[in-house]
Amino acid sequence: MGPSSETVNPMHPLAHILTGALVGQTGPSPAAAVVGGLLSHLVLDAVPHTDAETFGVAAGRGLRPDLIEAGLELFVGTAVLGWLVVACPGTQALRVWLGALGGLAPDLIAMLTLRFVGADMAHPPRLHWAVARRHWVWGVLTQAIVAAAAGLLLWRASGCP
Repeated sequence: MGPSSETVNPMHPLAHILTGALVGQTGPSPAAAVVGGLLSHLVLDAVPHTDAETFGVAAGRGLRPDLIEAGLELFVGTAVLGWLVVACPGTQALRVWLGALGGLAPDLIAMLTLRFVGADMAHPPRLHWAVARRHWVWGVLTQAIVAAAAGLLLWRASGCP
């Protein structure tokens, strides 16, 4: 399908949370964590992935299956980062949380601007690549691989045993 022209459905948040947190953990400062998290978001959106657009879920109001799934991923990502901060001695907690927030910020901004302005003001259309329905397996795999790799690298960078 290529880069999407309709960017109303963000990539699943777990990959953004863990990648942003990894960037924050390995970055030199809290400011770099936020900027790095934002940049990681743009990079990940350019990677072929699934989102609601892949499955023909229309953006709109109400309870959508993709939003329920995104809420679960947000919960899991927050729980993982909370555990990491408590359990791993080398965790740079502020930078991890700021990186994760930077990684999520474009999707949060998009949700707000869609609601109040009627347009996604955070995702450049040519940089967002949601796969077609027939390629959904590959889109899910890219997200799972990114989330798993970022989680593993974050765990190692945080000095976990």
